[in-house]
Amino acid sequence: MADRIKSDSEAKLGLCSLAPIGEDLWATDPPQSILNRLVEHFNTVIRDVANQIGASYIPVSETLSESLKHCPKHSLTKFRFLPFYRDAFRSIVLRLDSEKIAALNGWCLHSDGVHLNRRSGLMVANLVQAFIDERLPKS
Repeated sequence: MADRIKSDSEAKLGLCSLAPIGEDLWATDPPQSILNRLVEHFNTVIRDVANQIGASYIPVSETLSESLKHCPKHSLTKFRFLPFYRDAFRSIVLRLDSEKIAALNGWCLHSDGVHLNRRSGLMVANLVQAFIDERLPKS
């Protein structure tokens, strides 16, 4: 898909690495360790594809992972629906923002271990903005 976009357009293409899932990058217990390996594998593929087609690689995972070094380690130990419904209630009914929900859940960059909160979303937005700014004509 990336190769087709690159060959069918003059647009400058940037491929973002995947954000970490959960916040314990050095976990040894599944499922967190399995998720870490999968994200790392897919990010290697994304980096290789970017190199092969001459696209830019936007280091989302690396940037967020660096920030996680300064956060408490919080593993995503299992997927449960109840916390997602609870957080939907907190967001929709109580009108709490993702930062407050993250704090209530003990997460640093996620609101629930999967979805990025405002802090990490801004980090990703800044990376993408830097990619765009580098490609804009200088006036």
